[in-house]
Amino acid sequence: MTDEHEATRDRVVAVTGAGTGIGQAIAAKFAALGWPVAIGGRRIDKLSETAALIEQAGGACLPHELDVTDADSVERFFTDVEAQFGTVTAVINNAATARYGPLDDFSPAEIAVEIATKLTGSLFMARRGIQAMRRNREGGDILFMTSLAAATPWPLHLPYAAASAGVEHAVRILRFELEGSGIRVLNLRCGETIGTDFATREMETGRAMDANERWFRMNLLRHTGFMLPDDVADAVVTAVTVPHGHQYALMEVMPTAPMGPLPPTYEEWGAALAEQFAPVTEPHA
Repeated sequence: MTDEHEATRDRVVAVTGAGTGIGQAIAAKFAALGWPVAIGGRRIDKLSETAALIEQAGGACLPHELDVTDADSVERFFTDVEAQFGTVTAVINNAATARYGPLDDFSPAEIAVEIATKLTGSLFMARRGIQAMRRNREGGDILFMTSLAAATPWPLHLPYAAASAGVEHAVRILRFELEGSGIRVLNLRCGETIGTDFATREMETGRAMDANERWFRMNLLRHTGFMLPDDVADAVVTAVTVPHGHQYALMEVMPTAPMGPLPPTYEEWGAALAEQFAPVTEPHA
């Protein structure tokens, strides 16, 4: 059996935060490969929408309530998935929540939930997935989604950025811990994307407008090239299905700039973005 076949054969994949946006797109892409997909999140109604999309396309999907910040919820999720599909051999840590604004505007609870969802929740999911993969002795993949804000100073996004940076260091450590186990540890660092759940919410609150202007002035947003959830999902599938024997230690996926001159002012940037992507929602990093 070739390494390439081993990487792409039917496997069981678990995707967190799969009710909307990038998580939903990731789940659909793996289902299209014929892999049974377990999707987790706190909003059952949104998970049901994702499951319906997958099942209508002929895929197998188990929607399951999941709070990644609660270790007992993570355990229930894996137990039920294993009972229906068998051992999960690909864990996609996509769940996240965030809002924009200066740190001193955040409540302690808002800071805590952003860090718990992105950092602690990813570690809870990885821990449980690794335990099952070790028992199964066939290896697998743990993929952590992070952001450009993990590596670039990105104001008005601090708790989420700090959590993403913590995840990236956890990836580097975990890869050493799992050497020889057959379990790959992958990091996909995601650039500017529109159509995500929390970016849409921030547009509705009005905070996205202030943040985008600040980011444009700081040269963090220079052009109107942005990705959609499907673009990010394609990169995730590429990372997980690369033949065994090698892995992407860090895959950074970002949009390319549209051909033509860069917008010289924030007002022109906003107008060009609206024309290009309306009615799709605001970007996040």
